[in-house]
Amino acid sequence: MTSLLTKKDLEVRFGLADTTVYRTLQACGLSTSKKTYTPEEIEIRFVPARKLFDAGHTTEQVKEYFRLKQVTYDYQETNCRAIQHHH
Repeated sequence: MTSLLTKKDLEVRFGLADTTVYRTLQACGLSTSKKTYTPEEIEIRFVPARKLFDAGHTTEQVKEYFRLKQVTYDYQETNCRAIQHHH
């Protein structure tokens, strides 16, 4: 059983204020209304978002980064499915 993380867990783990956790979740495209997050979501989205913020990027820049990343994922997914259907 994978342990899910709450916003409070994220505050403690990353040493952040609750408002910073909230802003980071929003910026990396994770729903702020969720009660818990999977370790994968945190690893793939939250951690990179924190690194971008720590490097001095704005919320808008971080959002854009994840928007572009998502487009790439969707494109790869679509291509994989298309290729699999041909076999």
